[in-house]
Amino acid sequence: MDTDGSLGNAGGHVIGRYAKTEPTHVEPWECAECGHINTGRAVCDACGVSRHYLEDPPLDLPYTPRLTALPSFWLAIMWSLAALAGVIAALLPAVRETLGIGMTFLVFEVPAATLAAASCFLTALWERWFNQAELKVPNHVRSGEEFEVELKLVPYRTLDNVSLTFRFVDRFYSRTRDGVETASKQLESSRLLMRGTLSGRRSHALVTTFIAPFPVTPHEDIRAEIMADILGVAGVLVPALKNHAKNLREHGGYYVEANLRVGLLSRRIQKRVLCYLIGDSVHFG
Repeated sequence: MDTDGSLGNAGGHVIGRYAKTEPTHVEPWECAECGHINTGRAVCDACGVSRHYLEDPPLDLPYTPRLTALPSFWLAIMWSLAALAGVIAALLPAVRETLGIGMTFLVFEVPAATLAAASCFLTALWERWFNQAELKVPNHVRSGEEFEVELKLVPYRTLDNVSLTFRFVDRFYSRTRDGVETASKQLESSRLLMRGTLSGRRSHALVTTFIAPFPVTPHEDIRAEIMADILGVAGVLVPALKNHAKNLREHGGYYVEANLRVGLLSRRIQKRVLCYLIGDSVHFG
């Protein structure tokens, strides 16, 4: 199910699939700063204070952190230097001989370090945009019941061109001739923002609802566990295999995904929801 309840501005309001646009007409109001009665304007004629600022004041947040104050920025620098060192070693055979490094290692090291640097730098940018980005879902829900999903966002400054889509996904294991594969299926989706605006230094709650399914797909597999154990041992030498083992072991289940995009940059926040049904027997997944 796709639902488009996008808004142009999300400042200070709960946003959901049934959100409505505020009327543009401004009723007469008294300025809390100077007491002047204003008519037809959203800014006080006497002192120039915005009515929106008085009724929805900004949160008391710290200043936007500097890049140099973020650990992710320094990790990005470290990985960038590692990638640069790999490129230099690849171009200079004498350096490779001195360090005892082969080209095969550098073929994997340079791209991996570059990707790690990009990931850390994007994380640093994200930490400069948002003071808080928290996805809230229930720990468990009965099959057939509706449950609420909320993404709480607190940006440091006003952000434009913001899009948000919620997805409810079933991740399961599928047996093949070669072993076991991971698979997924989208159950529902809901789009709440499409190139909208989030007001700076204010809390935004973006809410939607999904219906818990009956758990029938296999969310555990003994072959996947064995494969994850083998990859975990090999991960002592190759960190990428260790991460793959973790993803393989934690794949199965029902997950709520919040896909948040600001301009060209995007981030996925996800949490698992346990769905169950108690009848003649207990079903859960």
